[in-house]
Amino acid sequence: MATISPFMALRPQAVYADKMLSLQSLTRDLNPNGRIAQHLDHDFISGSQSNTRILDNLQRMMRSGELYLEDKPCMFVYEITENGNVQTGLWTLTDLKDYDQGLIKTHEAALHCSTGDLINYRAEVGLEGAPVLLTHRPSAVIKSLLYRFRQEEADSVYYANKVFHRIWAVYDIHSIRQISRCFADLQAVYLVDGHHRMSAAINYRVLRKKNRCETGEFDLISSFYMSSEQLRVKEYHRLVFPHKDIEIDLVFKELKKIFSVTRSIRNELVIPYKKSDFGMFIAGKWYNLMYKQKDGSRVADTALLQEQVLKPMFKINDPGRDPNLVTIGGADALEVLQEQLHLHPLAIGFTLTAMTTEQIIETAQQEILLPPRSTWIEPRIPFGIILRKIEADLSLKYEILSD
Repeated sequence: MATISPFMALRPQAVYADKMLSLQSLTRDLNPNGRIAQHLDHDFISGSQSNTRILDNLQRMMRSGELYLEDKPCMFVYEITENGNVQTGLWTLTDLKDYDQGLIKTHEAALHCSTGDLINYRAEVGLEGAPVLLTHRPSAVIKSLLYRFRQEEADSVYYANKVFHRIWAVYDIHSIRQISRCFADLQAVYLVDGHHRMSAAINYRVLRKKNRCETGEFDLISSFYMSSEQLRVKEYHRLVFPHKDIEIDLVFKELKKIFSVTRSIRNELVIPYKKSDFGMFIAGKWYNLMYKQKDGSRVADTALLQEQVLKPMFKINDPGRDPNLVTIGGADALEVLQEQLHLHPLAIGFTLTAMTTEQIIETAQQEILLPPRSTWIEPRIPFGIILRKIEADLSLKYEILSD
């Protein structure tokens, strides 16, 4: 079951949109974002007054006409086309009570380091510039419904970074009710991206209740729903900067207890293609690691690597907090990993295979939480293509900080 509702969206004016969404720089996870993100996303603006500056930027962009507010609540059918691959889903609001009731299932822990900043951003700015990504098992009814809307001419078409974005706004009450009923019939939905944003929204809602404040609009979160058959899951590799000098012979001695370890022919990059297989780069050489234990098929590779290698051998006890562990995902992940290994000769790299969408769903069903950034999932929706503004509450924020 998914409890969804329409919302009054902030959107970029069509005449500015392509430029505002176009690639200006890259975030740390290689997700391309443009001018809107640089002015409104907390990842791009740091400092003690960062949220005040973001609010000033938002007000200026609204006054200039770069952003406008829809005149009525609506849902959006959103289609993204990249390299000939078309992905379509529904952009709407989700009631956070679904999460409380266990109707939204998750497979991955949130990064601790970003949740606190996002709580303050939510409190002081009240802006959702990108949705959390939720998936569900294929539904013929929902697929048919979204297809019907896409037969009409799109309300907005943007092109940025070699990607087409098409948006159909759904305003009429009859269609919104029909969509809502279809999503209410889903047995379960699964959070596959935006875990830190979901965590921040949940935690801020708890804090408002603690301070006897109405939760109101903070009960809802901007969400994009896409059928699991359309998701694309890619690898998320690991780069370790050892806490101290390591004894390579001892590392191999421990590895060989649980892995079959072989040198890469001609020292070529190892790209594993089978579950429980890994590539490892250490001391200038690539190795194949093949897990020998029988439990490998029951454990996700990121969890297996964490528990069998990173934690006992490299003292990475908390992968969500440890600065000596770097995760690298996306289209250029292998290239970036090799660049980092070249720049940092003492670093150790691990390459992994990608999970399947079915493995992700099964992990969530079993209520297993994998280490943060276990899965790189596409689409990666650019910040600012559709925004949601919530009324900020600065006084509550300061009460919270004083607790």
